[in-house]
Parts: sequence; C-alpha cells; structure tokens
Amino acid sequence: MVRYWVSGFTLVFGVAALKTALVVGFVLQKGSADVATIVGLFALFFALTSGVAYICFKQVTKYQANLRPKKSASSVSAPAAKESVIARYAPEWGLSQAEADVAIFVAKGFSNSEVAEMRGCAIATIKSQLSSIYQKSGMGSRYQLIAFVTDEICAIANETDAEHHQRTTSVPTRRILPLVGRSKHSDPAALQA
Repeated sequence: MVRYWVSGFTLVFGVAALKTALVVGFVLQKGSADVATIVGLFALFFALTSGVAYICFKQVTKYQANLRPKKSASSVSAPAAKESVIARYAPEWGLSQAEADVAIFVAKGFSNSEVAEMRGCAIATIKSQLSSIYQKSGMGSRYQLIAFVTDEICAIANETDAEHHQRTTSVPTRRILPLVGRSKHSDPAALQA
C-alpha cells in the first residue's frame, strides 16, 4: 500500500513540476520569473493536481465497492471452489496476482517445493510470497489459510443448499425407501422424523 502512495505522490509531483515548467517557459517572460513566482506556481499546481487525483481515487474506490456485491452474488451461484474464494478475497487483502496464485496452490494443499516447481521460481520466492500473504490476510500459517478457504467454501455451499432447499419441497424418504430392520409396528411419529 505504501508503494501506491509513493507512486501517487511522485506522479502528482511530476505533473505539477511539468505544468510549472510549461507556464514559466511559454507564458511568463523568461526574465520576469523569480523564484517566489515559480514556487507559488508549483504549489498551486501541486494542490490542484492532488485534488484531482484524490477525487479520481475516491471515484474509482466507489466504483469498485459497487462492483464487489455483484461479484459476490455471481460467485454464490457459481460452484464453490478454492480459486473463487481466493479471487474474492485477494483484492480485499491487497494480494498481487502472483501472491493470489501461490495462495490458491497452498489452499489446494501443495508444498512449497511443488508450488515453486509449478511456478518456475525458487522456493525462497514462494516462502517470501507466503510470508506476504500471511501478513496481508492476517493468517498465521498455511493451515489457517486452508481452514479459512475451506470454511468459506462450506459457507457458500450452505447458502446455496439453503436456497435450493427453499425452492424445493421436501420428500419424506423414510416412508418411501425400505429400511432394513424396520418393524411392521413402527411408531408413525418416528417415521416422520
């Protein structure tokens, strides 16, 4: 996240410096531009560019927040998979694409050496990416990550099963299917259970 702030600040600084250079070079007479005027123009352009960048950032964040429920709703109708759980939480945790891929492999139960071999990189790289995944997601180990993903899959499956159960009528199978050892004098109340 710090990387994005540094990149944003550098970009705003560069745009403000470019605007100042253009105004000083083309609008003002070269001899009449003193240091105070240049600094004032730079401060003005820096403030304006920062404001525009902040408004754009807020609009993009709002747009992404509006898309998130749509993604969640569409993923509930899709079959529950470890990839879909990681894909749902990767943006929230701030995972890079490589980290998300590693998280998927780890959630599927692959070892560090197997993941490194599949991704064509060093085991040290995988360990570094796992450390970053654990830090960003708040998980302490690969087992917590696996448990989290499994719990999410179960929750999605339960939601889907509950929706399916509400749409269909229940059929009392104990009355239809023969049960081994059922006596002829069974209690009717026990049959409905």
